[in-house]
Amino acid sequence: MDTMPALLEIISARLAAVSVDESELAKHRQLTETILSLVEDGTLKPGDRFPTEAALARALPFSVGTIQKSMSILSELGVVNRRKGRGTLIADKTGEIFAPWQFRFVSEDQDSILPLFSTVTSIEIVKRNGAWSEFLGKEQSFVRIEREIDVDNRFKFMSSFYLSGKKFSPIADSDKTELEGSHLHAVVQRKFGVGTDRTYNRVVCSTIPDPICLRLNLPSGARGLVCQILGFTNGDQPLWFQEVHVPADAEPMEFREIRPSA
Repeated sequence: MDTMPALLEIISARLAAVSVDESELAKHRQLTETILSLVEDGTLKPGDRFPTEAALARALPFSVGTIQKSMSILSELGVVNRRKGRGTLIADKTGEIFAPWQFRFVSEDQDSILPLFSTVTSIEIVKRNGAWSEFLGKEQSFVRIEREIDVDNRFKFMSSFYLSGKKFSPIADSDKTELEGSHLHAVVQRKFGVGTDRTYNRVVCSTIPDPICLRLNLPSGARGLVCQILGFTNGDQPLWFQEVHVPADAEPMEFREIRPSA
């Protein structure tokens, strides 16, 4: 059974539903963002065959040149594989986070999304309190997943992701490689059946802690962005807390909040 017509309809419908902010993006980025969202939500799965550029041009309000530019970006991001004689296939998951929905880094001209590559440096149970416990609530322990994330070989930043130890301690037994290249909120949903309904972001300019400066090869006392991302489930119930430390000389950064459906 030929599934291409149905897939083209899905892509067209998703494009028609883009937000006002997204509609202001260059056309190739609108298409790129749409395909990324279809991969992230599981509509497109590893190994799925993707429509040809000619088929996309016939079905969508984009020129072949726009589609080729989008497909080149997706190929660079590792989302699709172009194979002679087999066409374009959705790639298997690698260590690349190709659609981190909390934020993205873009080139200075805002024309391209920069690929991210993650390395899980530690998964552990922590018993001290901090900003995470102020959000998640006072508990005896928390699960902390730390990642070092490389942005297109240009710079690196650190991410610390916290969960309730009482509810989610089994995730601490995960193999590091299992979590590399994964959206951690999606891992929580897959393993525990608890989804993220919305997020809230807060950003301040602050001194980066010395242990993180050491990891990022920054001088002690370096300044940067400290981004705290709060994940909620079931309306206003705290689910996860993420803290990201970004060097001051990083590329432009885009934030996107998940908001409840109207």
